[in-house]
Amino acid sequence: MVYAFGEIILVVIGILIALQFNTWKEESQNKKTEIAYLNGILLNLEEDKNELNRLIKRDSTLFRAYTTILSPFKKPETNLFSPKFIRAIANGYQNHSFKGNSIVFEDLKSSGTLNFIQSDALRFSLLEYYNLCANNKTAQRNNNNQIDILKRETFNEYLDMNSLIEGFIFKDNFNAQIGKLDLSFFNRQNTDPAVKKFANKISVMKALVLDNHADNIFMSERSNRLSVLIKKYLRGESLDITKRIPNEILKAIAADNSSQLEKLLSQKYVQECFVVQKNYPISLLSYSIENNKLACAKVIIDKGADLELACFDKTPLMYTVKYGHLELSKYLVEKGANPNTISNEGYNAMRYAKFYKHPEIEAWLKSISN
Repeated sequence: MVYAFGEIILVVIGILIALQFNTWKEESQNKKTEIAYLNGILLNLEEDKNELNRLIKRDSTLFRAYTTILSPFKKPETNLFSPKFIRAIANGYQNHSFKGNSIVFEDLKSSGTLNFIQSDALRFSLLEYYNLCANNKTAQRNNNNQIDILKRETFNEYLDMNSLIEGFIFKDNFNAQIGKLDLSFFNRQNTDPAVKKFANKISVMKALVLDNHADNIFMSERSNRLSVLIKKYLRGESLDITKRIPNEILKAIAADNSSQLEKLLSQKYVQECFVVQKNYPISLLSYSIENNKLACAKVIIDKGADLELACFDKTPLMYTVKYGHLELSKYLVEKGANPNTISNEGYNAMRYAKFYKHPEIEAWLKSISN
């Protein structure tokens, strides 16, 4: 009986070892699958960022085109047959929208392996980003449908599209221009009802493009943030920050009550990262700057805030540049902030000044770099 009992124990131990080995093997395979998917998503995000940067530039081209198209009604001396004006009409007839690349994420979802992503923070951030992508594409599609309707009602009705298309696109045997290019509509007075109708529709198109433009900038930021989050996770860094700012401090910042904030602040609060929004760690200084509470921001700086602390993506100076706060940017540099620091996104303060179109900050940064 002792011998039989010993045999049973050995068999059980063997089974447990086999089960443990299988579990280890399965976990190891799951980890490889997780890493492969995350690296694939990083590549997709890089494609998204490149596409969004192209779209942001094209948006600016459209803004210039619509402005140029309306310029003859404000400046009658405008040369209607100049390459610049003709090009503006051609550019104004185009539109574009964000397509995005979610192939790897969709495969991750459809294969039932989304739970292989061990970090809740990262998993929720993935779901949030791709939901935002879907919403953004729907919104831009709706805006572009309205733009297409307005285009037909303006370009086709008031402009000599036959001459513009045939004369500038098709050559030789394929040219079917039926007359000389007629741009006389732009010689009308701006009090003409047809001109007002035309101008109104062009301006509405411009506003719809601006809406798309804001979405593109927002999505560009979100794709950068998600890339940083994935890279941190792959490096083995913790993403689940649970520290929270005390409510009384948040209330003081919300009211930009610098005197109250000064009473509440201690050294530990100005040197740490906190969670204010879901999965979005930020320092008190950067949070104050982001919410335009500049009096509180100065108090936090004077309390000895870490001026190079980038809890997620940007340093405090990069936040001031992003939101166009020139005086606070100068104050930060005076206190020791480094304008040449590179963010997790790979950019310095100058790059953010250019990206967010703050020429006065860009000029100042150039002046202090000389």
